[in-house]
Amino acid sequence: MAHVLIVDDEPEYLDELVEALSFRGLSTYSVGRGAEALDLLAREPGIRVVLTDMRMPDMDGVALVEAVHGRFPGRDLRFLMMTGHAADADMERARQKGVLRCFPKPLAFDLLCDALVELGGVADART
Repeated sequence: MAHVLIVDDEPEYLDELVEALSFRGLSTYSVGRGAEALDLLAREPGIRVVLTDMRMPDMDGVALVEAVHGRFPGRDLRFLMMTGHAADADMERARQKGVLRCFPKPLAFDLLCDALVELGGVADART
């Protein structure tokens, strides 16, 4: 089974999201900082999807996507982004760097699950 990495600097929100996805049968990892995400991706080759927050203190979500591409150039990873404060320009910048979908916070959970299923390699989270 492919794994999802969730990156968000809000611990309570992160815990709720991990728990909700686990109830849908998804295997997740979670970290609170971009640097931790890079370290975890180096150790866990089964991660196929990265769901990251846009605004984080150590690096924003777009910088994380750029760093992942630079550090793991041949790795097949798919990126989703979530945010509570990004402008349309931020979302466009994310898409230009390879983010497939951007979700406003609070997340529409069913739409997120649909996107995870559409990405393939992730168990059907809609059930």
